[in-house]
Amino acid sequence: MISLSSLPIKDLSQFDWITHFKTNHHHRLQIDFTAEPVLTPQEKRLICPSVQRFQMGEASEGHFLLRCAERYAIRNHAPEYLAAMKWFVREENWHSAYLRKYMDYHRLPVRTHSVLNDIFRVLRKSGGLKSEVIVLVTAEIIALSYYRALAESVASPALKSICRQMLKDELPHIVFQSFTLHRLKPRPLENLFRILLMEATMTVVWLSMKNVFQAGGYSYRRLAADCLGYLKQSIQIAESGRISGTE
Repeated sequence: MISLSSLPIKDLSQFDWITHFKTNHHHRLQIDFTAEPVLTPQEKRLICPSVQRFQMGEASEGHFLLRCAERYAIRNHAPEYLAAMKWFVREENWHSAYLRKYMDYHRLPVRTHSVLNDIFRVLRKSGGLKSEVIVLVTAEIIALSYYRALAESVASPALKSICRQMLKDELPHIVFQSFTLHRLKPRPLENLFRILLMEATMTVVWLSMKNVFQAGGYSYRRLAADCLGYLKQSIQIAESGRISGTE
């Protein structure tokens, strides 16, 4: 597990976050398929269901999130926050595009509905901006372990490059949204809710995607250790407004 304190990004201003996202936008991953082997039927069966779910989840246009962010920006006279959130959503959509390009190359079918995504959508919309961000951070933390496992599950140079890009982007996303939670002022018992939500979500993800995690060298214990470790760091950022050296 990588400590968030090791990232070059700290508690940047929203203008700095906008610069960060813009820089990433101009250095998008160019997926190289020249050395890409053909996926075997067994490999397709292994990765296809989970890749479908994550591709669909990353594709959200974030309409509700952006409406919440706009209300926050107006209330707090912070138009730069809304601009940063729009860049964040755009970067998430690039992730979906990477996976879609990979799926199209290997002729993996695209999925349009997922019960797990439906549950996340209901949870996100159960409140305002804070609910959206809490659920987003939960999903992004789990994605870190998933993309590490996915990269090791099949011998695919293109997929490994996509997973590296996802990990590079998702770590700052967790920092960005954790500082949002700090600005929204955590309330008593919210940390307990975040822990319970993480435990429930990672259990459901493990049960539905266990084959990919195991192929990538993950046990449930390792998944739990990684997810709860990152959550602990996110909670510390939300409470203190700074990144500590937590390992």
